[in-house]
Amino acid sequence: MVLSASIILPLILDGERPEELDMQVQVTSPPAFPTIEIAPVQPVDSLPVASMQDSGSDTGNIELIPVPKAAKDVSQISAAQPEVSTPQVKAPVEKLTPTVVADRWTLQIATFKSKDNATRLVEKLKAAKYDAYSLTTNSLYKVYVGPELKREVSDKLRDEIKKEFSLSGIVVKYSVN
Repeated sequence: MVLSASIILPLILDGERPEELDMQVQVTSPPAFPTIEIAPVQPVDSLPVASMQDSGSDTGNIELIPVPKAAKDVSQISAAQPEVSTPQVKAPVEKLTPTVVADRWTLQIATFKSKDNATRLVEKLKAAKYDAYSLTTNSLYKVYVGPELKREVSDKLRDEIKKEFSLSGIVVKYSVN
């Protein structure tokens, strides 16, 4: 038994190599990126301090930027007093907190395996002036009506659709995705 296995197994296992494995792969050299040296972090106390007074600038000697003269071809609208520009103080900007959107509700009418059936029902509901749409989840096509801000409105829609189309749906929370 061992003798036959030692003769047969090498013949079976030592077959020809598949052609897919005989491919030559050439890898190009990586692009040359410049090396960037980053200086180590230094404490603030060890950095040189340059004061404004040491720089030799005089704060009382401020030059104003000249205002361009008015064009000659523009007529003056009124002879009002010349405007004196005063700096305007802006109120501090308040941080806006994000507003929480209330829960929205939608009515799930039906679930189909066929996309054609779902689109036909959506068209039928839209023809009856309902906001209908369909979503695909796990290869199933779900038909919805809505969304509405109040659950009571979705409940009323469910009752209307049940009377008109004989379809009983369920009210679920609306999700964007």
